[in-house]
Amino acid sequence: MDRNRVGVIIIQDDQIALIERVRNEESYYVIPGGGIEGSETSEQAAKREASEELGVEVRIGALYTSFQFNGEHFYFMAEIISGEFGNGTGSEYRSSSQKRGTYKAVWVPVAELNGLRIYPEEVISVLVTDARRKIAESDPETEKSHQLSWVGSMYPYLDEPTCTEVGNVSVGRFGGKTSAGQNKNEDGCLVWTGVDWEFAVLLDAHKTASSAALILDEVERYHSMLTNILKKKTQEAVSELREAVVGLFQNATFKQKCREVEGETACLIVVRKDKYLWWFSVGDCLLLLIHPELEALGESVQNHRSFYEWIGEVNTFDTIVPCYSTGTKELRKGDNLIFLTTDGLLECPHTNLHFLDQIVARMKGKSVKEDVQQLLKEVEGKGVRDSTTIVAWKINIVEDGVMPSDL
Repeated sequence: MDRNRVGVIIIQDDQIALIERVRNEESYYVIPGGGIEGSETSEQAAKREASEELGVEVRIGALYTSFQFNGEHFYFMAEIISGEFGNGTGSEYRSSSQKRGTYKAVWVPVAELNGLRIYPEEVISVLVTDARRKIAESDPETEKSHQLSWVGSMYPYLDEPTCTEVGNVSVGRFGGKTSAGQNKNEDGCLVWTGVDWEFAVLLDAHKTASSAALILDEVERYHSMLTNILKKKTQEAVSELREAVVGLFQNATFKQKCREVEGETACLIVVRKDKYLWWFSVGDCLLLLIHPELEALGESVQNHRSFYEWIGEVNTFDTIVPCYSTGTKELRKGDNLIFLTTDGLLECPHTNLHFLDQIVARMKGKSVKEDVQQLLKEVEGKGVRDSTTIVAWKINIVEDGVMPSDL
């Protein structure tokens, strides 16, 4: 039977309280915590664990994060109010078992977390990302050239088609025409790039942009965990993506936040790792893969526009069976164009862009950025009301793709 667990996050003077463990001559760290016993509340269990493992009495604060793995795991912020740190009296300190190893309460600088072996990774990744965000907020010169996170409520790009490059990725944004009645932009997007990978999120919200902003914030909280996955070998990275992304949306804390926002959003997450493309899709944003070999066989669309699916106030992950799709595709030898778009492009009046071969035809210029700009200018010229966001990039693959055995 699964057992629910709790942990305490105590940070003082930019240092975090951890348990250093040495077992079988290997050293690692864990966040203080343990299983919930009997009729305890999660807060009561957190207080008890702090006393047993650290030797201190704490005041329990807000729930910091939670996740599911063989039961629910809850991690609370906490503040020491009395006791002597390092004088824990739990059973782990009384055991002389070589199998269990040794336990020691220690303070570790938050700035050093990313270089240490610490569990659970789901919590540490959030802590590292939050620490990076604080550094970036305090130092405006922090390097951000290959990352972008934007939601239409920040800046709507009404009557203002624009295209930005993030590394090798082109991001086109157009909020729609005010003369057609548009007064807001509820799209959003995020782009990260690495040595042999790109990670992109595309969002199309309605009612308000708050659901899109929530997802961007949540993805950024898991920046360290996701990028660490993408740094792994290709087979391992691609195999771990689905569990990591779906787990993010199944997180109990995230689902509670969804209940508190206004509106909901379609969500498309696309990752290129080496010669493979992986995606996660809820709703009606679209992913195209453009390559001559695929085009010759009439293939470009990789996912499908799935209606009545959202994340947010109305949340597919709050149903008994969440509805979403994922997929994996081998890229072909030569230039592959990866193209994500919201429905504003597809549903623009007085154009033929609902025929996807027309989008493919318009993306054959010398520059991805220029082609995206031309698409946005075209929909602007047609007086489109709905917003359009496009994320597109080209990647060259030098290896041969799989071919049928009879060729």
